[in-house]
Amino acid sequence: MPTPVFPSYVAPVHARHGSYSPRYGWLLKTHLAVRDNPRVFATSRAIVELGAGKSAVASMRFWSSAFKLTDEIRRGHGVASDVTPTARSRWLLHEDGADPYLEQEGSLFLLHWWLLAPPCLVPAWFYTFCLSPYARLEPGPLREGVLRAAAAAHWQRVPTAGAVHRDIGCLIRMYTTGSPHEQPRTTLEDLVDRPFSALGLMSVAPDGMVRLSPSAGARAPAAVVAYACLEYASRATPGPGSISLGRLLHDDAGPGRVLRLQPRSLRHALQAAATRHPQLAVAETGGTEVLTFNCPPLALAWDVLAESYGRVRQRLGVHPEQNAAQIPARSREEAPHV
Repeated sequence: MPTPVFPSYVAPVHARHGSYSPRYGWLLKTHLAVRDNPRVFATSRAIVELGAGKSAVASMRFWSSAFKLTDEIRRGHGVASDVTPTARSRWLLHEDGADPYLEQEGSLFLLHWWLLAPPCLVPAWFYTFCLSPYARLEPGPLREGVLRAAAAAHWQRVPTAGAVHRDIGCLIRMYTTGSPHEQPRTTLEDLVDRPFSALGLMSVAPDGMVRLSPSAGARAPAAVVAYACLEYASRATPGPGSISLGRLLHDDAGPGRVLRLQPRSLRHALQAAATRHPQLAVAETGGTEVLTFNCPPLALAWDVLAESYGRVRQRLGVHPEQNAAQIPARSREEAPHV
């Protein structure tokens, strides 16, 4: 079996989370703080304004960047970066935005998709969902797989086994509940400490073995699935065109792997979205099922999201689809300073 290779848009960033997985409220707190003061992280006030300890504040900054909710703007060598909210952060987390308190399950699926989209700052996450052949998530094989994929990508900064091990521990904590004996029930504490565990992307057996779900994406709203498919298609085809459902299901970084979708769930979601958006259709061409779109797929992706979230872009005057089209994938050797 060939060795998986990290694509160029996966940055060699490891353990910047400080072993904290994202907690409920962190992304909103960070959005509000940097909206009011782009230099908040350069001051001692960050601990007070964000209501967290020093290490947790650094983790909050990292996760906001990893989810593409903040931009780090360098003002010069040796000068602390300004941290500003992105258009998609304003779209999602503004007080009149799509879902500032992340009350809709679709919002967590959307954030999960953004986390692994270019530029990706979480290689261990990318390997686990997009490259790994394993359904059983054992730390040892995952760690070795990440190290092999990094070596195959010829990273100049090779991660240490210890840093990757911390990444894997944080990854599993992020998507699982606090105790295997609580499965499938999710406690209130889990939802606060580990909101992404509600997605069901990973499960814990009574013996402690963690597994990736093959079908958790069936719970994702059709609009979010269609958004992910169109955003993925836009990476190769910025204008009108098509993409096969096979690619959407089986490409390494496609929606099938990232969102854990089965063929029936993917087809059903796309057909549901197509009934509301005539620019979109699921068709069969030469015996192959394809998703067709007769306008630029990225703009259409955001139009489809409006089905679940209303006319947020028009109301707030934000256009995340324009910003996303202009942001190049971060190179392998770039990473935000946290």
